[in-house]
Amino acid sequence: MPTFRPDLNSFGAFLASFAIAFSPVIQSTLTRIYVFNPYRELYDYVVPTLFDSGQSHAARVWRKRFVLFNDHAMSQKSMPFLDFLSRYFPKVQLTNEESAILNRDAVTNNDGAASDIADNDIHSSQYKGLFSDNFTARWFASSWTSSEFAINLMHKLGLRTIGPQSLQSVALREQDVQGVNDRLAQFRELGIDISPTVYCNAVISFAQRGEDELLRDLLHCDIHPDEFENSETRVMLLAASAKQQDWSRERLLQEVEALMAKPAPRKEKTLSEELNNNLWAALSTQGLAKVRSVFDKMDNLSVSIEQTNSEVFLARVFEGIWYHPKLSKQKLHGYQEDPQLDRAIHLSLRVARHGVAIPIKYWQILLYNLGRLGRFNELEQLSHEICELYSPDPGGLIPVHRCDVPPKPKSKPKVSNNDTGGWVEYHSFPDGKKKTSHFKEEFWRAEIGLTEEEPKEIATKPEPATKSDNLSKQGNDPEYTFCIPADLPFTNRQHPIQKIFDMSLQRAIIRWGFDKTLGQEPIQLSLARVKPGGITDFDLACGVRLLALLRQKGVYVDQQVVRSAIIKRLAVAHLPGRTRARARDDREMSPTNIKELVEKAWGSAILPNEKQLSLELEKTKPKLWKNFPKLFEKSYDKNENK
Repeated sequence: MPTFRPDLNSFGAFLASFAIAFSPVIQSTLTRIYVFNPYRELYDYVVPTLFDSGQSHAARVWRKRFVLFNDHAMSQKSMPFLDFLSRYFPKVQLTNEESAILNRDAVTNNDGAASDIADNDIHSSQYKGLFSDNFTARWFASSWTSSEFAINLMHKLGLRTIGPQSLQSVALREQDVQGVNDRLAQFRELGIDISPTVYCNAVISFAQRGEDELLRDLLHCDIHPDEFENSETRVMLLAASAKQQDWSRERLLQEVEALMAKPAPRKEKTLSEELNNNLWAALSTQGLAKVRSVFDKMDNLSVSIEQTNSEVFLARVFEGIWYHPKLSKQKLHGYQEDPQLDRAIHLSLRVARHGVAIPIKYWQILLYNLGRLGRFNELEQLSHEICELYSPDPGGLIPVHRCDVPPKPKSKPKVSNNDTGGWVEYHSFPDGKKKTSHFKEEFWRAEIGLTEEEPKEIATKPEPATKSDNLSKQGNDPEYTFCIPADLPFTNRQHPIQKIFDMSLQRAIIRWGFDKTLGQEPIQLSLARVKPGGITDFDLACGVRLLALLRQKGVYVDQQVVRSAIIKRLAVAHLPGRTRARARDDREMSPTNIKELVEKAWGSAILPNEKQLSLELEKTKPKLWKNFPKLFEKSYDKNENK
């Protein structure tokens, strides 16, 4: 019995749809299917789909597999993935084909997947996305699944524009005009455009006007949707209908002609455009109260703020706020009170939930202010919320501000991809856990962005990207936003989370925890409690506790940095003249008590034994105490006065 294999589009869609399910059995099966299938133009089907779903780990595995089988990127569909790969894994050598795509060189391959989109579709060049109108029409017409599911799946596979045949297939499955309008609304919600052809415009017009009979005649007529594009053909068909006295066909064609004869209506502003324009106007001429009023309305109507507006908005919100709280505000509102800071925290989180890129400097400003004001519970809460913003449950892509995008490496491409190096047995995830890979080709050491020549410690301050090199040439497109996948480990040295919680901030968190609580009465429950609450329950070690919680979320925290910072703060705490609560006597501040408290906060042993800790403290004190001559003077003056 003869068997007929699917065409390239069908097989590519099949492979991409199942590759999203990153399970060992499915991946092993798909690998065998791919190895033995005759097609080798599948890179642009699978890799971009996995990347768009937030699965960069799977995308890199499939990329490696494709390159091994001489299957290369051929279209701009793979551009976002390659842009991400070149910046966050700079030691991965790209192939010539990938570098050409990345640099937007003229790459033409009429036999490739990008040009095989539609052999019989005369308007295929109009449609963005990976699949031809002919293929998507067959997919939408299939009765094995609902229209809603089919549309959602194709959108997940990268469909961004549909043509007349696809629209016809979707509309034919609906019972009436209302059903067609529901599908049109679904396209709008997903951001799928409908090609501006005569047939599509007629379907949309009849559906919106509630012309059930006209819509039914249009969908069921035997005229191919592409034939409506030729005005001479339409006139000829209209004359033939009148001659044959086919009044329903004649009326249909007359309505189509009338629709085309009407002047193109001025494009009405959508609600999103209108509100964003109002916000821009308010930002330009009005006070922050009016701006917040418009922004509140956008939130209530679920309208997203545009990237440009968000940047101007946040710049207004952070006016007068920097890394150090102002003493004038503390005198006016109290030591720990700052209404402007509270407003900035509230609005920053709201803006971030609109899916726009937030410069990491704003997050650091908020964290430094909370820490320096001693508002540790709020510091903990904001830290958790920032981590959640960069590890969303549904996955997908996370926007990164252009100022925080790492630069592109200046390396020459190689013909083959030799991702050699020390293979590791595990790969990291944002939750901080290690999971065994489902593939034999384990990921390279660049899983955390390091190479063999580089130290394993994460850099304290990564070099800032130059503005001219921040984005690829695709960045000239105002709609292009650089994104990272949700599964990129926080431990990657270029991850925004790693840049926010850098070594300087980690040391500062420990310093704030010791210095701000030293003058307060010790919390008696800090050494004996069953269910600890917030980080403030850990008294002097509240900063250590916060770093331990961040480490559990996947943030890289250098244990040696933590140990060194703790010993330094203990040495400073014993400084003569240092403000200490009366109850914090030598017994309370003894190495034994401090070690027990710190290690409960950290969750495991981190400090040396009591004897070694005492020796290190005595060794550290002279080095640090010389930096505090004024405290010594105050202490000696008090003793002399006594």
